[in-house]
Amino acid sequence: MDPRPPHTGAPTKAPGEVPAELPAVVPAVVTVLVTHDPGVWFEETLQSLADQTYPDLSLLVIDTGSEVDPTDRIKAIVATAHVHRLDHDPGYGAAANLVTELVEGAAFYAFCHDDIALPPDGIRSLVEEAFRSNAGIIGPKLVDWHDPRRLLQVGVGVDKTGVLAPVTERDELDQEQHDAVRDVFVVPGACSVVRADLFDALGGFDDGIDFLGDDLDLCWRAHLLGARVMIAPTARVRHLEALGERRPIDDRRRLLARHRLRTTLVAYGPFHRARVLPQAALFAFIEVVYAILSGHPDQARDIASAWPWNIRRMGQIRRRRKALGSVRRVRDKEIRALQGRGSARLNSFLRGQFGDREDRVTTFARSSRDIAGAMRDGSRQLTGTFAIVLAVLLVVSSRGLVFGGIPAIGEFARFPNDPQSLTQAWWSGWRRAGLGAEGAQPTGYGLLGVLGYLSFGAMGLLRSVLVIGAIPVGALGAWQLARPIGSARSSVAAFAVYLALPVPYNALARGSWSGLLLYAASPWILLAMGRATGIAPFGPALAADGERAAGSPRRRAAPLLFGFGLLIAVVAAFVPFVIVIVAALAVATSLGSLFCFRVAGVFRLLAITLGACLVAIALHLPWSLDLLRDASPWDSIAGIGPTTGGPLGLGRILRFESGPWGAPPLGWAFLLAGALPVVIGRSWRLEWAVRAWFIVLAGWAVLWAGQEGHLPVGLPAAEVILAPVAAALALAAALGLAAFETDLRAYRFGWRQLLSVAAALGVILGALPLGSGILDGRWQMPEDDFATALDGLVDTRGRAGFRVLWVGDPEVLPASGWRYDDDIAYATTDRGVPTVLDRFAGGPPGATPLLADALRLAQGRRTNRLGHLLAPMGVRYLVVPSRLSPTSTNAEDQRQVPASLSDTLAQQLDMQELPVRDGLLVYRNTAWVSGRAVLPDREGDRTSFTDAVSDDLSAGRPAVTIDDGAAGAKGTVDGRGDLLVAATGDANWALRIDGVPMGRSETYGWANQFAATRTGPARLTYDTPVARRLAAGGQAVLWLVVIVVWVRSRRRQVERRIAPARGAA
Repeated sequence: MDPRPPHTGAPTKAPGEVPAELPAVVPAVVTVLVTHDPGVWFEETLQSLADQTYPDLSLLVIDTGSEVDPTDRIKAIVATAHVHRLDHDPGYGAAANLVTELVEGAAFYAFCHDDIALPPDGIRSLVEEAFRSNAGIIGPKLVDWHDPRRLLQVGVGVDKTGVLAPVTERDELDQEQHDAVRDVFVVPGACSVVRADLFDALGGFDDGIDFLGDDLDLCWRAHLLGARVMIAPTARVRHLEALGERRPIDDRRRLLARHRLRTTLVAYGPFHRARVLPQAALFAFIEVVYAILSGHPDQARDIASAWPWNIRRMGQIRRRRKALGSVRRVRDKEIRALQGRGSARLNSFLRGQFGDREDRVTTFARSSRDIAGAMRDGSRQLTGTFAIVLAVLLVVSSRGLVFGGIPAIGEFARFPNDPQSLTQAWWSGWRRAGLGAEGAQPTGYGLLGVLGYLSFGAMGLLRSVLVIGAIPVGALGAWQLARPIGSARSSVAAFAVYLALPVPYNALARGSWSGLLLYAASPWILLAMGRATGIAPFGPALAADGERAAGSPRRRAAPLLFGFGLLIAVVAAFVPFVIVIVAALAVATSLGSLFCFRVAGVFRLLAITLGACLVAIALHLPWSLDLLRDASPWDSIAGIGPTTGGPLGLGRILRFESGPWGAPPLGWAFLLAGALPVVIGRSWRLEWAVRAWFIVLAGWAVLWAGQEGHLPVGLPAAEVILAPVAAALALAAALGLAAFETDLRAYRFGWRQLLSVAAALGVILGALPLGSGILDGRWQMPEDDFATALDGLVDTRGRAGFRVLWVGDPEVLPASGWRYDDDIAYATTDRGVPTVLDRFAGGPPGATPLLADALRLAQGRRTNRLGHLLAPMGVRYLVVPSRLSPTSTNAEDQRQVPASLSDTLAQQLDMQELPVRDGLLVYRNTAWVSGRAVLPDREGDRTSFTDAVSDDLSAGRPAVTIDDGAAGAKGTVDGRGDLLVAATGDANWALRIDGVPMGRSETYGWANQFAATRTGPARLTYDTPVARRLAAGGQAVLWLVVIVVWVRSRRRQVERRIAPARGAA
């Protein structure tokens, strides 16, 4: 395409000659005026067009869905104007492109916004200069509408990433210092004259750019075709800049970032894309970090969102790039010579122009007159910087866990090597915990198995993500919890306070996965409850006129109920006690509402919470039913915490000092931030602060009562109780910052302002001790576990199956178990090393209580042959830990072994103590027999587990020694006789030798015994009842149904919310 002007019939000039004026037959010019809901200035714009002195000028007005038809206003001033109305607003570029369909024979198009005023010779001056300078696109000098002495734009330059670099300072006095005709990279889109043939060759404006950036895209592509882009300052056009105020569009900064990146992706060739895009990404990253540090999270989001927005439209971009490539004539190297060097964004920042200068000066002047205002402005940088520092601290202080691995302490059990082990366990009807029992499997096995497949079998990585990743998930939840408040700084404050509280770091140090999961979930739970109330700021109810929360939509009950239920169900798969916590949170929130004399939202909150809990319970059927059928349902749900009290006093509870983090005096500092909204807050900020404090006080009270031994039942780990308390305190801190911004100005300067500053400093001081986590990079978590401590001592190399019986304080046991007395618990693991399959012990125990009965017989001095009693149970080792880890040095991890227990074990004739590290007592059972073995000959029947005292089973020969699936085994049987299977007797167990089924009976009153009448290859199976299979399948289907219902109901809710906005547009 030749960018030369079209032939007009005028005499041809020599190459060096310049016409002094327009030829006798002037080229036709069509002014394209795009309008949308024009204001009172519109008549002045139309009059300026009517007064043009250009002889062959037509006016095409394209109205983009104005609420009031502007045709009469247009015809009243320009009777010859052509008006084309659209029923919607497709964007400026798409509307302007209609000129190619509506007009024929024009030589130039003059594209104008509807808020400009041209001088009478404006179009003539631009067309003359276009002929004189052979320009493809030319524009005027833009000046302020109200004060034409002030310059707005005289052309624009760009850098290599498309960032605009204005030639003039905004509002600079026009002293004719920019009146030279010159080439520029971009002509501002308010008024530009474009050659019609060039416009056609370019394919017009980019339809994908609806507003802002259309001028950059058009001019860049014009350069690629070899056309000149120029400014003719002799034409002075006034510009009101009112278009952006009248269009229902997103934030201007967000659109500029998106469209700038889109233009660079289209315009650059492969080499320069590979060279420039990484630099653009780097500059964007720097600006995102700076925006967060300076307390502008919305700006950071706008900049970062430009990349995924363009990635989703790569198909459009490739098509436009291909079309441009077919006509381009200029290489990118030549285009780069027209662009500015370096980064225009960085240069403007260094010149102090990163933000709008007038806004900054005005804000500073206002703040200098108001001390509270100055503190409000400074809080943005303070909270943003503090949040970034905490996030960096989290990453650096967790480096040892990321690169060195997480030890299997407390609840951080190892995962199996492949996800199949977990899915097989969930599908099986046999639970292997203790001595085994028939029953439903925990849903957590199935969920972990699915996650294992999604992580391509990287089970170690999955374990690390589920442990360490709980902290950022919780922090993100705190951010989202505060978002309805309407202040970005409130979200940053909630994020920072929640990260600074020591709850997750104590959970890491103490091996409390339950605490970490509750830390991750608690903000999301509170957010769901807030939405359930429908009360401001989480809904429109009770919102005062003019409040930012007044626009918060009311959530429909169905998507809220199912979404909340799914959230509870996912957490309950690993921490069933979350259902109790959710119910308690709903009651505490309701009491807080009543305390504020607010009944609105209480019934809806209780109804949706109850429904969500029922959904969660239903999703865990039949496992949830087995937990409730247990002999001690509370222990199955809450765990087997001690009932005689704990080491945490009231002061440590108030400081969240459940472990090594949160020590005084700095541990008290967080309370000031939470108390601030109660002191200075008003309206819904005060009411929600009261609700948050009801949650805080209720959690503290329950934990204190449990630690003092005032409760008849045990409680889970302290972090499980403290996590929702921390989330409520973070919400209170966010409300405090919102009150600081909104309500503090209503008070005279005094102690409230000083308290606000003290609260902010308190959060920072409270977080200072976390800096010591940088030293070890593990949050004081031990480096090893019992598996490493017992390596080489406990024989795990042999193929004979065996169990390890663990006895001690439940907080230092590496597996879940059963209560022995008020302070001691017991648990079992297969082949020594605990895994996540030993994580759940609730439900019908089968014969497992016999383990405790055997210990009581020995402790009551009624036998000194405990090993013989445990031998048929396959117990080869008995381990009594007194620490969370053999190398743990934290005082909180130390637990004294009861003297009566250690003395009892020392008196047993068949239990040999093995030398190990401090913190462990390990005994080897010299009377042990493999859990699957052909027993030596015995006389008479064995109907009680006590009959084993007189039996020497150590000569038994291991059989079917290879584990097969979740419960079965395979191998060979080398001898005839009674074959013991050390699992609770159940008729669904079957043994086949050479394919021949063997007869089953029970021995010692509890264990399976098969009459091995032959030798050879054998297979031991547990035939899961069909009812169990159907129940498991039904559970999987129910999960899918609930997820689908939630997604569809949520989608309908979004569509209903968007529909009115579309109708208004």
